[in-house]
Amino acid sequence: PYIFHIIYFNFKYLPLKQAIKLPIFLYKPKLLKLKGEVIIKSLPIKTTMIRLGQFGVSLYPNTGVVWENHGGKVIFKNKCSIGNSSAISIGESGLIVFGDYFKSTAGLKITSYHKIEFGQNVRIGWDNIFMDTDFHQIKSLNGELKKSFGEIIIGDNNWFGVGSIIQKNTKTPNHTIVSPKSLLNKNDEVPEFSIIGGIAAKLLKT
Repeated sequence: PYIFHIIYFNFKYLPLKQAIKLPIFLYKPKLLKLKGEVIIKSLPIKTTMIRLGQFGVSLYPNTGVVWENHGGKVIFKNKCSIGNSSAISIGESGLIVFGDYFKSTAGLKITSYHKIEFGQNVRIGWDNIFMDTDFHQIKSLNGELKKSFGEIIIGDNNWFGVGSIIQKNTKTPNHTIVSPKSLLNKNDEVPEFSIIGGIAAKLLKT
């Protein structure tokens, strides 16, 4: 029933040779802004290799995906699956990079006005939020404006438990598990093959 949205989205963003294969499938899409760029880097291009809003978790409403791009760039390095009740918002200078075999089950919220990059084989549990900006600058008593954005870099083979918040200036190593209901907002330089968690997140186990 959303084939018109799928065709329009693919031909809006992709070169003709890619678009005719309909590599991006949208499920119950709400297309708020369709500016900026979408790039698929992998070859060969295959139909439905990128799925946005696909119903898969019955505990969440089957509301598909919200797409809002004010002029930024989204790069898919290969296959990508984002589940139902999710939303992606990109600012004018935002950048989101999805590594190969990215998968989120349901309730994912991503907003990028700077840079968010996921490594390969990243798995995201329910209700995770990634945001590289605070949207509000804070002014110190001496009149200095504090920086309100910073990049988020997620390593390869990361797994995020349910209900975590990942904010600006976060960097995780490869092979990391993030425990449920955690807050990540910095780079603690923990070793690979670690479990981190808490508010704010810290090393729990290696």
